[in-house]
Amino acid sequence: MNTRLTVQQDFRTKSTKVERSGNVRRKAWLTVFAASALFWVVVALMIWRMWG
Repeated sequence: MNTRLTVQQDFRTKSTKVERSGNVRRKAWLTVFAASALFWVVVALMIWRMWG
């Protein structure tokens, strides 16, 4: 099965470049770390409840 992908010639000129500020990137990483910490706290509480 062959798949053919075609792109218009002026595709690059029509696309817009999105620039993220450092503040948005910092908030994104903070959200990732907070979600990870919350996950591990929940795991620790579940283990503590099972053993306690």
